[in-house]
Amino acid sequence: MAGTSEGAAVRAGAAAASAGAARPAWTDARPRRGTVRGGGAAAWLNAWPLTAWAYERVWRPRSVGLLSGGAFSTERELARLRAWASPLAGAAVLDVGTSAGLYARTLAREGAAVVALDASRAFLGEAARRARHERLAIEWVWGDAHALPFADGSFDRVVVGATLNELSEPARAVREIARVLRPDGRAWFMYARRAGRLGRPLQAALGLAGLRFPAPDELDAWAAAAGLRPGRREAYGGVVVASYGRRAGGSPG
Repeated sequence: MAGTSEGAAVRAGAAAASAGAARPAWTDARPRRGTVRGGGAAAWLNAWPLTAWAYERVWRPRSVGLLSGGAFSTERELARLRAWASPLAGAAVLDVGTSAGLYARTLAREGAAVVALDASRAFLGEAARRARHERLAIEWVWGDAHALPFADGSFDRVVVGATLNELSEPARAVREIARVLRPDGRAWFMYARRAGRLGRPLQAALGLAGLRFPAPDELDAWAAAAGLRPGRREAYGGVVVASYGRRAGGSPG
């Protein structure tokens, strides 16, 4: 595993998401202080094993399908991810907010060396079980996207699938992502963007549960401030996928 940054307490541990389950090992790299991933009802629900169990089976495909008007299926999303993140064989990849491990498994199948981080032990347990079923070697980390427990320049790729909408300080997390990228590294984000006038009351209500909906130019601004240059961007209704690279000769932050 890559080295830890200051302020992160790294303790090897094991946990089980439900009674009687196999004990998937992960590294406990939560910071001693500060927020973890997000807050409010969304973070509370993410702590439930039932939420983790249902996420890929029910919630994720239906919510992304609804937000994109049916234009962005999981198959299309993963095809874009593989294409934009290539070449992957032997690449060091960090999956921030792995949830049930969809991106982590997809990239590990392509030969990447994947580290997957999440703030929820329930989701890490579900992700580890799914990867174990496929006999995929993935390193699991219980930690905070706002304070990534890795040394500068540790990864060739960093991927973020919808976790951006759950972060309490997304600009801070983007700075951390830029920090752990190598000089020629690239980052991928998939997120639900800020809605138009008709959709804003619903998003405001969801904001009370801890969700946030950035506009694409906001993410561009956070990335630029972190030393990242824009790459590709595609929008499918309310869903955006975007990539960024480290600025040539520049440093993050």
